[in-house]
Amino acid sequence: MPKILTKIQAQKKPGRFNLFIDGKYSFAVSETVLVENHLYKGQELSDEEINQLINSEEFSKLYQKALNYLSYQLRSEQELDKHLKEISDNSFLIEKVKKKLRAYNLLDDTKYAASYVRTMVNTSDKGFNIIRNNLRAKGIPENDIEQAKLDYDHSNISDKLESLIPKVIHQYRNQPSRIRIQKVKQRLIAKGFSPDEFENILSTSFSSNPAHEDELLSNQLEKLWNRYSTSNLTDSQKKLKIKQTLYRKGFALDKITNKLDEL
Repeated sequence: MPKILTKIQAQKKPGRFNLFIDGKYSFAVSETVLVENHLYKGQELSDEEINQLINSEEFSKLYQKALNYLSYQLRSEQELDKHLKEISDNSFLIEKVKKKLRAYNLLDDTKYAASYVRTMVNTSDKGFNIIRNNLRAKGIPENDIEQAKLDYDHSNISDKLESLIPKVIHQYRNQPSRIRIQKVKQRLIAKGFSPDEFENILSTSFSSNPAHEDELLSNQLEKLWNRYSTSNLTDSQKKLKIKQTLYRKGFALDKITNKLDEL
């Protein structure tokens, strides 16, 4: 037996309406659901139509929450899916929301990947290997990542590296040249750059300073000699330990030997 929509009452909250069926409050709907379903006072509604209205309202709420989530920044489909599943366990409605967003080009992993790459290139010191891993973590398909890589390849990465490499070299200024160059390479790889990208720039940016290297060696040797000065070791034993320690630190063996011979 059909039921009668006896009253439509506007809530204090804008865009929300209470529906009364057969004289009793039943549920509330958004203005969108009200308009899309052409609801009016005195309308006859079957149980099936009432259930459809309830589903439409649930979909409308979920869709609005998705729009709010996307309003702050672009999101990958995986990120949105995770967010919606924290709100609702209705997988059918979640897929319906995503389908509508795709239709309006508001959910597009290809566009997301391209935008993410451009942002990372312009605002970070990360190479594409890090960017790729970040996109994979966000659920972006490999073909979209490879397509987005074109934006990275066309950007002037050499300019970024020419600015970055001297800073990294400076951070390891108190290390022997051999160790310094290793650490700089490790740091650049950790930042996502490939050797093909940085080797030429690094070779022109890095230069050994013999005077500085000699000073580092002298300082390290003096500290070690003072450390072992109170030990029961003979001078030859001290020199052997110091030689081993300094060699492990990256100093050249012949330089170490020459310094020890001066003692």
